[in-house]
Amino acid sequence: MKSSGHKRLLVWTALLNLLWFAACATAISPEITKEVDQGILFESLLTDPAAFHGKTVLLGGNIIKTENLPEKTLIIMLQRSLDSKMKPSGENRSKGRFIISVPGFLDPAIYRQGREITVVGRVAGKEVRTLDEIEYAYPIIGKRELYLWPVEKSLDTEPKVIFGIGVGTGF
Repeated sequence: MKSSGHKRLLVWTALLNLLWFAACATAISPEITKEVDQGILFESLLTDPAAFHGKTVLLGGNIIKTENLPEKTLIIMLQRSLDSKMKPSGENRSKGRFIISVPGFLDPAIYRQGREITVVGRVAGKEVRTLDEIEYAYPIIGKRELYLWPVEKSLDTEPKVIFGIGVGTGF
């Protein structure tokens, strides 16, 4: 009898530990994160991508546009700083734009404008494109690992209780 209860306790403990570790998981695997060159600032990368060719960087931001080509997908990104969980911050600041190059097809309905991405990749060069009326040099990042953040649902801001004359409830 005690043996059965002890086994159940062990199973529950193992399940709780598994849930705890899953909740603490980061967006990018620790093995890949170790390869990131922490000394590379986005401003420097933006100024001279060739100086960092082949270096591994960790970047994040919001999707501006997803373009599918025959062999790869290009994701044009608006850079955002990352928080402690490697999630792009919601602040209204950016230091520029970059492009993630991903082998194969990514559906633009999923990888759509506004979605947040964290990526670890190697600096692969730059691509100059027209942005409004200027020529803009986008650093190209060859994807090693990419995390598309889930869409967060907005909170309902309407009150759940309505005050007035009389008796009633609101749902």
